[in-house]
Amino acid sequence: MFHIKSLELVHWDYWQRIKNIPLDAKIITISGQNGSGKTTLLDALRTLFGLDCSMGRTYKHYARHSGQPIAWLRAVVDNKPVGRQLSNRPFRSSGFFSEDEVTLFCQIQKNGGDWKRQYLMRPGCVEIEEVVGATDWLGVETYRKRLASAGLSPAMAKVLALEQGETDKLCEYAPRQLLDLVFQVFGDKEVLDAYDEAKQHQHDTELELQQFEAELDIAQSHLEGLRLRVANYHQWDNKNSERRDLQEQILPSLQYFETKKHYSNISQSLRSAKQNAQQQDQQLSAQRAELAEKGRQFTANLQQEGTLEQEEKALQKRLSEINTQLKPQENLLEQKQRLEKLTAVSGTDIAEITQQLEQQETQLAQQKQQRAQLTEKISEQQSTIAALQSKTGLPDPENVRSMRRTMADAKIAHVMLADVVEVSEPRWQGAVEGVLKSFSYVMLLENASDAPAAFKLAEQQRYPHFIVPERVAAPKINGKQDASLLAVVQFSAPVPSWLIDQLKRIQRVDTVAQGMQMSGAEEWITPEAFHSERRGGRSLFVDVARYRFGQAGRAQRLDALQKSCLKLEQQEDQLTLDISKLASNVSNLKTRLAGVDAAKELHARIDEFAEASRNVVPLKKLRTEVGSRLGELGDLLKQATVAKTRSEIAWQEAQKHLSVSEQHCRNNEQKLAQERSAQAQVLKDSRHTWSKLPAGWRKSGYLNSLVEKYDNARQVELRLKSLQQDILSEEWETDATVVDQHHRLHHQLAGQQAETEERRYQNNRAMEATSNARGAYIERLRYTIKIYAKNIKQLGELAGIEVHADPVRLENDDVQLAQAGLHVKFKFDGKGVIGMNDGEASGGQQVMKSLILLIGLLKSEEGSGGFVFIDEPFAHLDIRNIQLVGEFLKNTDAQYLMTTPLTHNTDVYDPSELTLITSKKKKEMEWAQPIFVLQRRPQGAAA
Repeated sequence: MFHIKSLELVHWDYWQRIKNIPLDAKIITISGQNGSGKTTLLDALRTLFGLDCSMGRTYKHYARHSGQPIAWLRAVVDNKPVGRQLSNRPFRSSGFFSEDEVTLFCQIQKNGGDWKRQYLMRPGCVEIEEVVGATDWLGVETYRKRLASAGLSPAMAKVLALEQGETDKLCEYAPRQLLDLVFQVFGDKEVLDAYDEAKQHQHDTELELQQFEAELDIAQSHLEGLRLRVANYHQWDNKNSERRDLQEQILPSLQYFETKKHYSNISQSLRSAKQNAQQQDQQLSAQRAELAEKGRQFTANLQQEGTLEQEEKALQKRLSEINTQLKPQENLLEQKQRLEKLTAVSGTDIAEITQQLEQQETQLAQQKQQRAQLTEKISEQQSTIAALQSKTGLPDPENVRSMRRTMADAKIAHVMLADVVEVSEPRWQGAVEGVLKSFSYVMLLENASDAPAAFKLAEQQRYPHFIVPERVAAPKINGKQDASLLAVVQFSAPVPSWLIDQLKRIQRVDTVAQGMQMSGAEEWITPEAFHSERRGGRSLFVDVARYRFGQAGRAQRLDALQKSCLKLEQQEDQLTLDISKLASNVSNLKTRLAGVDAAKELHARIDEFAEASRNVVPLKKLRTEVGSRLGELGDLLKQATVAKTRSEIAWQEAQKHLSVSEQHCRNNEQKLAQERSAQAQVLKDSRHTWSKLPAGWRKSGYLNSLVEKYDNARQVELRLKSLQQDILSEEWETDATVVDQHHRLHHQLAGQQAETEERRYQNNRAMEATSNARGAYIERLRYTIKIYAKNIKQLGELAGIEVHADPVRLENDDVQLAQAGLHVKFKFDGKGVIGMNDGEASGGQQVMKSLILLIGLLKSEEGSGGFVFIDEPFAHLDIRNIQLVGEFLKNTDAQYLMTTPLTHNTDVYDPSELTLITSKKKKEMEWAQPIFVLQRRPQGAAA
């Protein structure tokens, strides 16, 4: 690509004419106040090269400001050969220019109410006045194509048209966008065109093949329709022929044969039926005698069952009366047994038993109370364990919860001190808990400006704990070098300064003896939380089960509570066993006291219990006899019922068989009479029909063949009915010409199939050509990626940055080619790897990444080339990053035109060889001041 050597502006924006602005330098800085025309100067170059202006402006915007009907832009660019070959000049293919310089012109002229632009190229250094009458002006598209052949491709044009402050846009490209851009810059256009042409040719052949296949499908569908019509016609013709044969010949012949055979069969059947009727009469007499015998047996079994049922009911009534008399006597004997048992267990010393009962009842009540207290304590500890294990954490006291709700309603952001404290060494957790015990519910305000409102709410709620608005970040202290309590405490947020001072003032000592060796003015504390200060020493011990500060403290509290809860549950189980034992003793003592009264009652009722014993014996004997007879009757009654049921079933079955036999006999008699009448009618009709049949139809050989094929006349009649229904109910093809149509279309379809196969062959050839073109495209793409990866790696080495491009997976498949992307990774200052736009890079690193990606597009195998427009590359960069970007620009070979506002940081001018200074147009002047030029003196030159 070419470099810019000089620029001339005529009536561009508010500049009247500025001739020969020198640009023949590697790094050019355009400096000036905001609004002094830095971007306007770059937009002049963009317009001269056929590019779009920045910030939504157009060349018409700048041409209109001058108030003149015509504006000129002129630039001299180099056309020196790239590499060693003299023919390898940028503009060699654009206009066969062999000179070392080429002049580019852009004329912007008002045409009616609008503006238009046109372009011109001339070899050598040519002035504007020399081309005023030229007639070979170029349009924008033609001019852009010639610049593209000189190295200013559409992809590079897109990069050069980046907006102000968007120099890091390249590193924001998606991997697929970056790969497309790289290939557009480096790729061989002929390879890409050949691939596109092959794909288009394949697409066209596929469309032609689809069209021929569609026409073939239509023809095949038409042929299939004709084939179905032909088959339908043949089927209709066959059905009609078959119907005529059956109706006119086959049915009469079979009817004759069957009538003749039927006549013979009827005669034989009548003789057999007469014999069967006589046998059936004999069988009916035997069945009637059997039915009478089974009826008598059923009546006897029914009477036996009734007799047994009456006896069973009488015995059940007698047993109920005996049980009614026996029940009161048995109850008296049970009372006697209970009183005897109570008398046996009772002692003689009632006072001693009474005293033991009172003592053990008192002890039982005390242990129940202890168990209830243990149960309540276990429940509280389990609730605390559940809170520690949940995400919400420990519940605060009611006054703290109320204050926090009030603060939240007032939208006052705050945090509790206990939530931001973490103890780094578990050994000193107890000491920190003791010192901070009174500060557990201190509130820390996120914004100090909320203090008045928070204090007012605390006054209303009477909140007894501190609310702290001023907070500072805690210093980081090495616990091995500092013995203060602060060294083992970490804070996740700013905390009050007085808390830091207090923790820093307290020194950690291992024992009290070690603390006593320190001076009296120093504060110290042991791991067991014994604290010494100016007022004296005291223990600040906090039980582990009440720790609140930090995750480590809560974890220790959870462990202690779980162990304590286990011990309490064991104590509860032991108390339950003791209570059960005491309850049993109390019950026994009460039983013994009850035995004393039982002896008195037993003596008083001795006659009543003796009378009951005498009455029970005969009643139990009588109940046993009645029960035994009932058991026997149950078995007898069951047997009688089974016998009755069986005889009843047998009697009913005999009745049914007799009824069926009688009905069968009557039916046979009616059938015999009907058959005799039908035989006479058949003989009468058949004699008339037989006389009209041809002699050949009545031959036995012909009739036997019909019987073998059709079985009987009924089957023929059913077939005739079926044929008639088919012919009437369905739509049939009756046109005989459809056969000829099918034959002609069949031959025509054979020709279409041959032509379709030829098209399919051509499509396969096109697919093969597309595959070959895709392969060439992939090879060129691999080469392009390799060159670009090498370029950005070399540029990264110049900048001290490790640059790596991930291998791109390229396979012979359009879907994978469409999804392929170029992933570039960077490594700054030996730190971790970052991607193109993953948010890990700083502003300066974003600029460095974009510059590497951009300049990598300008490098060729012979070296770097071309020019780059960069609006304010040093914006938002610190001094160090400005120096890094400057050093990188100096180490590359591209030409840079950069803008920067006036600034006190002179490092932005350090890489520049040439500085252009623009000035704002003054209100009282018609034209803006010219552009001032500062040339850096070469190193070693005389002052």
